[in-house]
Amino acid sequence: MRSKYGYTIEIKINNSGTQPPIFSGPCEYSGGGAYTDKLEITNSKILLQCTRVSEIDLDGVFNNYQSALYGQITKAIFFYIGVKQSIPEILSIKISTSYRDVIIREKNIGASDFKSHAKFASDFLSEFKPDALKVIFDESEKGLGLLKAVSHLTRSKTKTDIFDRFDSLWKAFNALYRVIAKKTGDHECHRITRTFILSHASASATAVKMIENMTADKLRSQLRWRQLILNDFESYKKTEAFRDFVLRYTDARLMHVLKETLPYRQDYLIKSGLLGVVEAHIEKHLKAAKLDNQQLVAALCIKYTYFVRNKSAHGERLDRIIGLSNKEVIEIKWLSDLMEHLIIDLINANALY
Repeated sequence: MRSKYGYTIEIKINNSGTQPPIFSGPCEYSGGGAYTDKLEITNSKILLQCTRVSEIDLDGVFNNYQSALYGQITKAIFFYIGVKQSIPEILSIKISTSYRDVIIREKNIGASDFKSHAKFASDFLSEFKPDALKVIFDESEKGLGLLKAVSHLTRSKTKTDIFDRFDSLWKAFNALYRVIAKKTGDHECHRITRTFILSHASASATAVKMIENMTADKLRSQLRWRQLILNDFESYKKTEAFRDFVLRYTDARLMHVLKETLPYRQDYLIKSGLLGVVEAHIEKHLKAAKLDNQQLVAALCIKYTYFVRNKSAHGERLDRIIGLSNKEVIEIKWLSDLMEHLIIDLINANALY
């Protein structure tokens, strides 16, 4: 049988802690099939041991982002970040190639070769469950999708501009809902993800805590509901869609908001003969006075945030260079916090999808 090449990657991290390994086990790799690499992550070191059929150009590991070894390093670092809540300060990287148990190549990268060390602008708002985060070591659509979500979430924590942070969070959420829904179209993904959130309390546990004490008045005043309705249901042709939007919810706080904003589309509802059913639904659930926090999280993070994201993507916002603390700025910061909570909740609940 032909001998294979062995590769050892050792990444030293500026951390003197001596706690037990953060992770020790197999890590799947692109094109590996049933084969896996051995990975161990501690506070102060990442050690990756791999076997490949052919010899790999060690200089190309960091020059080619499609390199399987680079992908393994990326997974390990993002797992470290998620569990330790910090970006590791890498002191050195050593990659060695062995053949028939003899080291034949070695590449060393010192601290001076690294770009400036990125740092978090703030900690994650909630904690990752290490067992749930292990999914990023899987070479599957789910594993790769969640790795993408974790990478965008991590990038959001390095942003000091609130709009840049929001954009990164939306990319993380976008990657997540495509994994959950197993679809490509946004609206179908939103519908399936909403159903998932409503069906599983753990999928929005910390996000719910952020909004569970929110009053109807606060919900109405804090967000731009009028603009949402005028934007998403901009013509008479969208009247049935507006009716369906209202009937989709039962949370009393949302009913309060919809009752106050109903006049913006009242003429369309009257013309289409739908005003009665919409008003009856709103009054019924206002009278019931029941709160549904999971429903509110879904409405805010899917329906409302998609509206905000589209406005942002199309440049329909004040020039952020001015730096004014206007209502939009306050709204974006609050929505970003809520989205971050939900993203981590959904990653932690990935065993359910």
